[in-house]
Amino acid sequence: MPLIKVIDLAYGRLRSPDLDVAEEFLTQFGMERAERTPSALYMRGTDPAHHIHVTEKGEPGFVGLAYYAPSLDDLKRLAKTPGASAVESIDEPGGGKRVRLREPNGYQIEVVHGIKPHKAIPVKRQPLNLGNDGLVPREAHRARGDGGAQRGGHRAVVS
Repeated sequence: MPLIKVIDLAYGRLRSPDLDVAEEFLTQFGMERAERTPSALYMRGTDPAHHIHVTEKGEPGFVGLAYYAPSLDDLKRLAKTPGASAVESIDEPGGGKRVRLREPNGYQIEVVHGIKPHKAIPVKRQPLNLGNDGLVPREAHRARGDGGAQRGGHRAVVS
């Protein structure tokens, strides 16, 4: 039986020597800047999550992944696991609490709770051909909408 069941993927954390280049790259994928400090960039999607990607300034590399815990009690229970950190206050934009662990390949796993959300960004959705109101021209399906990245729903890690 698992110690806790996480709710969702919160964010990925990487390192890059140039935060300007990282921001431009992530913007091309439809993310928007949530916040930026001298040492890190926090990018968001259109959903309310404070951020779905963190880029720390440093040598290029993958740092780890973060997952949402359902409650602070879940974090406290997880913190009792061998190798887990204590419950920490997150000293980054959005705040909240976290427990840090290492997975077998050495990557950091953060389990977080209580990060303050932003308001969702409204997105213009393309109409669907439901057969009720006539057909939508094919050109409308090819037009790029105003939407960007919605959320960080999956990540791939290869060892």
